[in-house]
Amino acid sequence: MRKVKTIFIALASLLGIVSTSGCAVNYFEDEINVVFQNEGEILESGVVTQFTNIQSPTIADAYIPQDFRFVGWTAYSYSQLDLTSVAHFKTQYIAGGRMVHYMDVKQFAVNKTVVLEALIMHKDDIPKEYHYAVVAWYDKPTTSGMTGGQINTLSDKLKANLLANGVSEADVETIVFRGYSGNVGPTTGQILFDGDVDIMLGWGSLSNITTTGSIPEEMVLQSEAYQVTYEGELKTRYLHRLSDSVGSLAVTEYILSDEARAIFN
Repeated sequence: MRKVKTIFIALASLLGIVSTSGCAVNYFEDEINVVFQNEGEILESGVVTQFTNIQSPTIADAYIPQDFRFVGWTAYSYSQLDLTSVAHFKTQYIAGGRMVHYMDVKQFAVNKTVVLEALIMHKDDIPKEYHYAVVAWYDKPTTSGMTGGQINTLSDKLKANLLANGVSEADVETIVFRGYSGNVGPTTGQILFDGDVDIMLGWGSLSNITTTGSIPEEMVLQSEAYQVTYEGELKTRYLHRLSDSVGSLAVTEYILSDEARAIFN
């Protein structure tokens, strides 16, 4: 009986220490007021501490000028941003919708307040990672007939072909195959928003992506029919080239080859 009582007293003491410690943490907890504003107008605000975060808001496309993009929230003035380095640029803003942590804003706090300004930039001014080519593929097999496994095979064979034809390994390693899933309208809208796609593979005809979709017809430099067999059904899909870069031309040439077409049939 004495042993049980001793254990109970020890446990009660431990809980008392934890409770007291918890009060101490709350007492000494630093708070930073975070204000999100756009052109001087406060859109939202909240408080972060070492132990609590807040989610940053987003700005709807309807409130952004044509050809501009809402990138996120920054404590820097535009002239202070380093636009020469993609890696550094990404450390200078908080993407819309991302959680804001205490350590994200601590260094910018003045009188325990940080003002984060909306970073809205022209799409051509946003630093982008270098890619020899970016291939968007329609990740909707029931429509495009293309699967992730086939795209992986295409990527491997494409890279082997380019290396054999003298393209540097450094360039080949930057090639991206990026899947877009959903209906034609949203996927083409996302492609325009991303702004770095050189080739579209698996969508419908030119009239389909420029009417049902939102790709401006003048952006499409080349369209080629592309036969795909899916679950025994032959589908006529298309390759659309949106860029005249060296990488885009080389990748397009291979994707249109008999070797590449055979992957999908």
